[in-house]
Amino acid sequence: MMSARTYSEQQRSAAEVARHDMVEQLHEQLAAGVRALDSREDWQRYLAFAAGFHTYSFGNQLLIMMQRPDATTVAGYRAWQAKGYQVRRGEKAIRVLGPVTSPVPLTDTSGRPQHDDDGKQSQRREIVGVKPVSVFDISQTDGPPPPAAPRPVLLVGEAPSGLWQSLAGLVDREGFRLERGDCHGANGVTDFGARVVRVRDDVDDAQAVKTLAHELGHVLLTDATDVRGFVCRGLREVEAESVAYLVTAAHGLDTSQYTFNYVTGWASQAARDQTAEQVVRSTGQRVVNAVGRVLAHTDPQQSPGPIDALEADLDIRLAAGVPRRELIREAHEPTEVAVPTAGTLLSPTVRRGRGVAR
Repeated sequence: MMSARTYSEQQRSAAEVARHDMVEQLHEQLAAGVRALDSREDWQRYLAFAAGFHTYSFGNQLLIMMQRPDATTVAGYRAWQAKGYQVRRGEKAIRVLGPVTSPVPLTDTSGRPQHDDDGKQSQRREIVGVKPVSVFDISQTDGPPPPAAPRPVLLVGEAPSGLWQSLAGLVDREGFRLERGDCHGANGVTDFGARVVRVRDDVDDAQAVKTLAHELGHVLLTDATDVRGFVCRGLREVEAESVAYLVTAAHGLDTSQYTFNYVTGWASQAARDQTAEQVVRSTGQRVVNAVGRVLAHTDPQQSPGPIDALEADLDIRLAAGVPRRELIREAHEPTEVAVPTAGTLLSPTVRRGRGVAR
């Protein structure tokens, strides 16, 4: 069989089309896995509890911290009652600033009033000021023990051969120094100021390479002007872990037992009027593009996996005289994606020159 490194431009182009299709289908499988977790009883309990908690501004976070440093989950008096909790008599409220809104008529570009289907003038509510609002921490309430979000389980075992070195090379190419060591409770951390990526050194190789792919996702997807975190951290984590999932899956490593719980947790925090699955889907194009950059560098042929079978099949078919346009057409034909059960990734296989997640 011809080596991947000696493929003609035509062959590599066809392989790239099929590889992109496979990555998109793996992303679809990730979204399906998150949806499956959403329907599990433990996640249902946690998401029902977490829904409706207000996301506080940085200023209000400081106010909460100054008044009650040990606060973890805060809500108003009525909001706690709606969730089945009762603020205890005599508890001192935490004072934060809530918005004061006023209705403002909607107009078109010419300044003419807009009306709804019933003929009433359309309005929107605009913040015109703030007022003190009382909230309470869960520790100030009586009620059932709060459900905890299911936590991802660290991966065990070996990593795909050569993947760590390839990812490390890409980290270096992006101008970051790679270190192993203490990450202060996290599995990995990216310091944009010092240009350092660090991965903890007390985990198995499978977890270490998954974490490195995650941190590389941060490196590739974080805007240099936003390293202080103005973009929602939940979205950042969903994107980075999605990159890790797709890269490792392309190299034959199943990280679903970790990734699905991790992504569901952060996606539920990032969601406003969306489900966790919809958050995952909304990040799709950025994630797929980043993964394409990583796979172009790591060359999954270094380890057994679906790309080996994909390019070998392309080589055989091109050598047999199958026109390139037919391979490209096949790569864009719709294929069915099997929905995995919670925590299970069905290994990707390759059929007729295109990646098919089964």
